[in-house]
Amino acid sequence: MNYMSQILSYISGNPDITEIYLVPNAPIVDKKNGKFVKITDTLLTAEDVRDTLFALRSYASHLLGPIGNEGTFSFGIQNIGRIRVSYITQRGSYVVNIVKTPYFVPALEDLCDDPKIPKLIDELIRINSSGIVLLSGTNPLRVSAFAYSVIQHVSKNYQKIILILERPLSFLVKHSKSIVIQREVGIDTPTFEDGLRDISYINPDFLYVGYKEVLPAEDILHIVRAVELSTLVMFYSPYMNEEALLKSFEKHKKLVRAIIGIEPSQEGRLQVYITDRLP
Repeated sequence: MNYMSQILSYISGNPDITEIYLVPNAPIVDKKNGKFVKITDTLLTAEDVRDTLFALRSYASHLLGPIGNEGTFSFGIQNIGRIRVSYITQRGSYVVNIVKTPYFVPALEDLCDDPKIPKLIDELIRINSSGIVLLSGTNPLRVSAFAYSVIQHVSKNYQKIILILERPLSFLVKHSKSIVIQREVGIDTPTFEDGLRDISYINPDFLYVGYKEVLPAEDILHIVRAVELSTLVMFYSPYMNEEALLKSFEKHKKLVRAIIGIEPSQEGRLQVYITDRLP
């Protein structure tokens, strides 16, 4: 059975970020603050999960090609939000993770516990026309929300060319004072390496790279070249903690302008820690 309509109905009634799991022999659950909320009491079969995955995939771009054993895709639904679907296989059956993010990116002042964070971000943007800002945190959804909140803040307050390179795209950001270009790896560019290599065609002032893989040395060099083109790069990978990030950029640590740690607070907002790395 295809449960897509029930899932979309549930998602549409939840304005915040929503994370849903589909696993054979288990009910559909929403993970909220470390606890499960059952969406259905019915235990899913492997066929239920597969049929729902294929129904969701019909919303995404045909450029992604056929569904394999694992992968990710995203799409938007009007008045609901941005939907990101990730899937793997276990013993020949699919396991699916569905994340819904709102269409409207939260403002920095609404997202962060500390009211000084927007001012500190402003100082970081004003002082640095180039360099690398590293994001670190244990909750990828919240770090992504913070990253896009920063991007939206920059777009509303500065005249810059902003380029976003991510797989898949988490939010959509509208043009404001800035011009925002969003490229989804796998659709707009084959790989992160290709997307990073193409940066010189756009020459952005601000680049956000939402990386989903281990960072190879070649891609680090592409990021360094972007900095040399007077670009401020904000980088995040959920696979890398702060120690791993610093180790990856050890040879180029003079280019690191700040490390920003992001963690959820008990009130549902974010605790943000900015470590100044100005030379």
